Amino acid sequence: MAIELLKKVTVVSQEGTRRRLLRAINNLGVMEIRDIKDSLAEDVPFTNYEASTETADDNLHKIEFILNLMNIHAPEQESFIKGLTPLPLVTSQKEIESIVGEYNLGEHYHQASQLDEIHRRSERIINEITAEISELAPIKDLPLDLEEFSSLSYVNLVIGYVPNKNLARLDPSAAPWENADWEVAAPAAITEEDKTAQIAAPASPTPGDRTRIIFAFLKNDEEGMRKALASIEFEEYQLPKRRFKIADRVGELKEDLEKYREEAADVARKVQLLAAGDAAGSGRRPLLVLKAYWTNVRNRQIASEKGVQGKWIYMIHGFVRAKDIDAFTDMMKREFPETMVTVEDPSPDEEVPVSISVPYLFRPIKLLTEMFGLPSYRSFDPTPFMQFNFYVFFGICYSDVGYGLMLVLLSSYLMKKTKEYSGVYDFARILLYGGISSIIFGAILGSWFGDLYKPEYLGKNNFLIPIQEALILLDPMDKTILALVLALGIGVLNQFLGISLKIYGCIRNGDWMGAFSDGFCWIVTLTGLLIVISNVFVPVPPAFFTAGLWLFGIGAAGLVLTQGRDNPHPAGKIATGLISLYGIFGGYGIAAFIGDTLSYCRLLALGLTTSIVAMSFNLMAGMLKDIPYVGFILFVTVLLIGHLFNFLISVLGAFVHSMRLIFVEFFGRFYEAGARPFQPLEFDSQMCVMRKSN
Repeated sequence: MAIELLKKVTVVSQEGTRRRLLRAINNLGVMEIRDIKDSLAEDVPFTNYEASTETADDNLHKIEFILNLMNIHAPEQESFIKGLTPLPLVTSQKEIESIVGEYNLGEHYHQASQLDEIHRRSERIINEITAEISELAPIKDLPLDLEEFSSLSYVNLVIGYVPNKNLARLDPSAAPWENADWEVAAPAAITEEDKTAQIAAPASPTPGDRTRIIFAFLKNDEEGMRKALASIEFEEYQLPKRRFKIADRVGELKEDLEKYREEAADVARKVQLLAAGDAAGSGRRPLLVLKAYWTNVRNRQIASEKGVQGKWIYMIHGFVRAKDIDAFTDMMKREFPETMVTVEDPSPDEEVPVSISVPYLFRPIKLLTEMFGLPSYRSFDPTPFMQFNFYVFFGICYSDVGYGLMLVLLSSYLMKKTKEYSGVYDFARILLYGGISSIIFGAILGSWFGDLYKPEYLGKNNFLIPIQEALILLDPMDKTILALVLALGIGVLNQFLGISLKIYGCIRNGDWMGAFSDGFCWIVTLTGLLIVISNVFVPVPPAFFTAGLWLFGIGAAGLVLTQGRDNPHPAGKIATGLISLYGIFGGYGIAAFIGDTLSYCRLLALGLTTSIVAMSFNLMAGMLKDIPYVGFILFVTVLLIGHLFNFLISVLGAFVHSMRLIFVEFFGRFYEAGARPFQPLEFDSQMCVMRKSN
């Protein structure tokens, strides 16, 4: 359980072996290649190697194009496991070689491009047809020939809508209406197809409290008639400029619409066949494997640019874990006997990537360390120091035997399905250990699906009653104050553990003053403070109280004298020390200690919430139990739905708040993250992993 030792490796090979060298390093997967130009003197007669990623980029573009087309027309149905988290594809060297050798990417890309072009054209024409049908929908029932309608020499015909409230103002005996004529053209019933067209292109006017009317007037009277029509709020419908018989045109459009819809559906069917793998050499899997392959090729080409070349040699360098040095050097001697390999320790001021090695039993919690950020190379791995407290926090927050059993079953299922995916598998193991902890604390605190064990729910003689009574040690409902004190006590212990790790880290780095001032003095001060404060709630023996005052005074004096040690002025040192005692300056303070300790109240709060919500669902189900005929069915249904909901919500809360207590209230005492992870050049990635041969 430590940060793995890394060695700096420099490889000098003949220039002609570059491709083969990088391929061998990639296949072994133990070396992270760094940019060597930064470590060479400016007058060294080497030039940067320039690699082209054009071929890889072109192939990746084609693969992405085909995959995007499949995702549009044949979206992949995700399994329950994949719905929780994206899983990488597991492949083998044999499968990769087979697909790379046999898959005709150019042909499939050409086919996909044609299908995409046909689909885009069909969609464009469908939109145009739909828009025109929508445009003609208000007048499609009129037996008009637009050519005749617009070819009159002396008369203007206009069609539109007049609000019903203004119809009375159409007086044929009054000017200017006496020189015009009009006819009401009642609209036909709107069909479902018309509604669809209006939704697709809602630009056309739709009659509501208006009447559709056709007006006829002389062209010489157009100016006056336009003003009169405007006065009655006439809304003219702009007829299409093209000349055709409306009914015939609508019929033609509908035929064309059906044709292009079928064409688009045919494209979708063909893409679905490609995605399903029904066509020869098709399917998603070959494309995903190819994507991983060409991404790896591109990474190799980028890595090759980090080296330099001379007239006869090519040189790269990087980092290799000390445990892999023998395998690396043996491979180089075997495959590149003419190559020179030098191995040395990183310099003290060099930025070194971090790789953490954790035993199998404790490996899952490493995910939390990586989530927060890796420690610096010359620091220490905090993973082993949060194994116990994280699972304790989780178990208390989620303290219910029933929910713990459900979590154990769910995590066991996830582990079985994701054994080849290390990240997801380790997360499932966190849930498994958390479920076991929940069972333990649920039994101690007496929660079994809340209070489902009670006689009113499962009967007087159900087997859970004697088990619950035998295992319960503390009922937080009855002894809430005691439970709160225990939660705060756990917080104090966790704070002191964090300060102790601060001391450990300082000693490892040879910072004895930091260990004394930033660690030991705080432990003495806070110990005294706790003794003094406890006297407010519980009588403390006078000698014990006096010892607490002395501890607090001595520790506080040490903090005041040392916290400002970097300040050059004596008065500034004392002032900084006094302010740091409170917690404004420095990494800690009395206020921070009190606030962080109070945060552990959430252990009690979340544990009670899990139980209370479960009890609420039990109560609701119990109220339905005695309903004739359907009572038992309703009772079981409410229990299943309610407890499933509480199970999911509470496990999320327990996980998040346990992480918060680790990341903020624990890591904040000693841990500084931000190191770069060790990333060797290899095939494995988040999208695809190589199956390891036995």
